[in-house]
Amino acid sequence: MIHSLLRLAVLFTSLMLFTNIAFAQIGNGGWFNLTHTQKLSPKFDLLTDFQFRSANNFDYLGTRLLRGALGYNLNKQHSVALGYANVTDWEMMDEEKISTLENRFFQQYIYKNVVERLRLNFRVRFEQRFRGPEDEFSQRLRLQLGAVVPLIADEKFSKGMYALLQSEVMFNVQNKEKINNSFFDQHRPLVALGYRFNKHIDTEVGYLRMQQRKKTGDIERDLVQFRILTNF
Repeated sequence: MIHSLLRLAVLFTSLMLFTNIAFAQIGNGGWFNLTHTQKLSPKFDLLTDFQFRSANNFDYLGTRLLRGALGYNLNKQHSVALGYANVTDWEMMDEEKISTLENRFFQQYIYKNVVERLRLNFRVRFEQRFRGPEDEFSQRLRLQLGAVVPLIADEKFSKGMYALLQSEVMFNVQNKEKINNSFFDQHRPLVALGYRFNKHIDTEVGYLRMQQRKKTGDIERDLVQFRILTNF
């Protein structure tokens, strides 16, 4: 039963990658991510994530995100984590670059499984957000589903090329009026091509479509994402 549900979920994710939503503003940009997992023991991991995102049309650095978490492995398939993220956004207003700081705490659950050749990953993340000089508080729920498909790789997938299909949706579950006056916040479908050098290092380059609801109007951006993933 669980395998059938996971296959349906992957199919749904694949279809969502090519779903068009009529958003008012369209732009482009690029994201660079460095994601590292450091194994502290068989049960505990240190999770870190560094992200740098361009503003629209690559005009300037739009976002810097520094994130860390302590993860606990319940078993090979299930894990939980507690973490913190420091996020700085920059925006041009009247030819002046204005920054907004966000402190973010989060809790997450991850389920991993292998179905035939698919490496599936389902993540639920619950965030407490404190934004701006007055630390305006809101909470957000994030649901992410991804599937890694080995393309040209060895049997154990310790090295080789792969494809990634991923979709993430975000919902404002508390104080939505402080964000965009909407339960829906963002949708981020992604398709990427990756290469696994060994069991410790992956690299990926992909296309991410960011669809976001803001107080000033809905936006959609076509993004190039480059990511390095390390695991030691």
